Amino acid sequence: MELIRKWLDRVLEVVCCLVLAMMVAVSCWQVISRYIVGQPSTITEELLRFSLVWISMLGMAYVAGKQQHISLTILVDKVSPRLRSIWLIILQLTFVAFSVWILIIGGLKISSISMLQVSPALGIPMGQVYYALPIAGVLIIIYSVMNIIDALKALSSPYSQHAEK
Repeated sequence: MELIRKWLDRVLEVVCCLVLAMMVAVSCWQVISRYIVGQPSTITEELLRFSLVWISMLGMAYVAGKQQHISLTILVDKVSPRLRSIWLIILQLTFVAFSVWILIIGGLKISSISMLQVSPALGIPMGQVYYALPIAGVLIIIYSVMNIIDALKALSSPYSQHAEK
């Protein structure tokens, strides 16, 4: 399981870094073409917008997998490790539900609806842009299942029961 997590983390890190580097290069080209060449590029704005959608969705999956998402921990920090593990399981199950209903089902619906709509500058189907939603949903579910398994292991370990007493 740890091997899958490390591999998935590494793939997302590389993909997000490459997309970010591409976004920087495209932004620089936009500035150069507009102010130095005098002929602004027509595809850069759309490419940056679509790249931002993808990097946001993949970054959300990565952060959820690392359990570094925004959260209020003032109450969770004060409870026993056992209750903390139970809360983590509940939180991960919430992530799974959100991923299934909103990201996967909703993302597939919006992708299929907008597949006939073509982006003006790049000429790609808009449904391909929205595939970022279900892909991120699947990744979040994979991470959440791994996090739940880790929390169940921590819950059943003798240390968590000993620390509670």
